[in-house]
Amino acid sequence: MTLINNKKSLALLKLTSCGSCFDVMKDSMDDFLKLHNFYNIFDLRDKNKIDKKYDIVMLEGHPRTRGEIALAKLARRNTKIVIAIGSCAHLGGVYLQKNEPTLDKTIRVDYNLPGCPINHRELISCLMDIYWGKKFRLPDLSVCFECQKNGNDCLLKKGQHCLGPITRMGCDSICLNCGESCLGCRGLKPDANIDKMQDILKQNSSEKDASNLTTIFGKLIK
Repeated sequence: MTLINNKKSLALLKLTSCGSCFDVMKDSMDDFLKLHNFYNIFDLRDKNKIDKKYDIVMLEGHPRTRGEIALAKLARRNTKIVIAIGSCAHLGGVYLQKNEPTLDKTIRVDYNLPGCPINHRELISCLMDIYWGKKFRLPDLSVCFECQKNGNDCLLKKGQHCLGPITRMGCDSICLNCGESCLGCRGLKPDANIDKMQDILKQNSSEKDASNLTTIFGKLIK
């Protein structure tokens, strides 16, 4: 069914980032093309300015410069809903090392899609929920839940670093499936046991190494 007369407008804007999160939109071309039944999509990344109002603006990246801060604020004024996509927008990433504010400290953000990069299915679900007037919600469990489901060995039990216990699920434990540890790119899950995680990290690393591990994508542990 093509909903030509009921489409919403969706604008794409990029702040300081690698640009990979927007590429995820096309991980499934079938799903991407189906989105056009519900949205008129305006890719504004080349000129990176917004000159009219849109139903939704998706912002990727971190507002590092005065120009990007002004762009984010202008986008906020010209849309009903702002979606921050990716770790740079959601958590601030390495830019927090210079005490630069996160996007949600610069403008009001309605939805965060976490990850580095984001999850394609989560993006589609978010946009479709918004289209139908539903409240999109991220999963509340940790990456450990997905890791166990996928039959992975626990790296913490092997004395290795991993932030899976405090990190919000939704990535299908993709890094651990490949033998790598979770570095927390999706941010903290609700009710994450920070104290316990710190105790575990101290057993396997120095305080400096533990601090470095938990600030790769943002300050997961204050």
